[in-house]
Amino acid sequence: MKVIKVSEIKPGQFFTKPVYLDKDIVFVNANVPISENDLERLKKFGITEVSTAGEVGESKAPIVSSPELAILNKGTEKTEEINTLKILYEQIVKSKTHFHTLYRESFETIQYIYRQIAEDKIIEINSIREVSEKLVDYIRANPHVAFNILTVSTSGYFLYNQVLQSSLFSILIGTYLEYSKPKLVELGISSLFADIGMAKIPSYISEKNSSLSEDEVKTVRKHTVLGYQILTQQVKIKNNLALTALQHHENFDGSGYPQKLSGTNIEEFARIHTIADNFAARIHPRPYRGRILPYEAIKSMISIDMNKFDLKIVRIFLNKISMYPIGSSVELSDGRTAMVIDSNTAKPLRPSLKLMQDASGAFLKDMQFLNLLNDTNIYITKAIETPNL
Repeated sequence: MKVIKVSEIKPGQFFTKPVYLDKDIVFVNANVPISENDLERLKKFGITEVSTAGEVGESKAPIVSSPELAILNKGTEKTEEINTLKILYEQIVKSKTHFHTLYRESFETIQYIYRQIAEDKIIEINSIREVSEKLVDYIRANPHVAFNILTVSTSGYFLYNQVLQSSLFSILIGTYLEYSKPKLVELGISSLFADIGMAKIPSYISEKNSSLSEDEVKTVRKHTVLGYQILTQQVKIKNNLALTALQHHENFDGSGYPQKLSGTNIEEFARIHTIADNFAARIHPRPYRGRILPYEAIKSMISIDMNKFDLKIVRIFLNKISMYPIGSSVELSDGRTAMVIDSNTAKPLRPSLKLMQDASGAFLKDMQFLNLLNDTNIYITKAIETPNL
């Protein structure tokens, strides 16, 4: 078997032996021309190499298909598509171990820094910079990172989890805006420090598991100004990074705090973090409420609370993350349940799925996948909590 780089394969080429994605999964059979769509699919899922024992050939004439051949090709395409989804899912699962280690280490650093600030101790910005760089590197290398963010366990210490979750989503938005790596790292730093003022809010208020009183709300709202003062006077980071702490509760329509800024008077990093912070806050539990399903969170952000956000940025974020985000779970029209593993940008209501339960509620023992873009007789009836596997 020889390894062939995907970048070296041209549309119309074929191989005299089957081409494999790995040792078990066939990408295309022997003497079947590789199409441009085939190559695009490989690139989308980050597959850079394939292998074959065959020799390369090139189609010199257009392929004329009969009805029988069309049916055969359709069956082959579906098999290849399912195999590709299987590989995608396996890649996502493999990346989870690294992500969980990264998440735990980042959480511990955030917890340490915030506690140092609470005790009026001097902190080093380099530790937060290192966390930001690691998060940026991971997100840039894993385009389906939203799956891991949505499925990670976040029990206890909701403040530190919120800081980390919102920072991950901020960096993710930055990649959608095609920020350079240095700019992504700065965005990460500003997001990781955004709630530093909360370190000065008494824990009996910040961790309260019931509604806050009017006076407690006023106390919490001070964290934006406190955070800005800490970052500019004590930590001494650049002013444009510190402004995220000051402005991340400003709303695009001017209804936020502390200065009631509106529109582009709010720094872009702060506008990004506001979206990320709101989404992260909705989809994870709070001391006083349970979590909101990602689908419901997105619906709320694009309807009830739409005017609070920079529409250009929020549209990019929600178009990329999709109405049914990767890692969320759904119920299908035939009674089965499934987990979303890939989105279809052109038709966001018809993602690719890994099936979990059959119509009777029994968990499936083997891995089964479904692309709703092609299986048009099946549709999503509702978003659901992920069943306990």
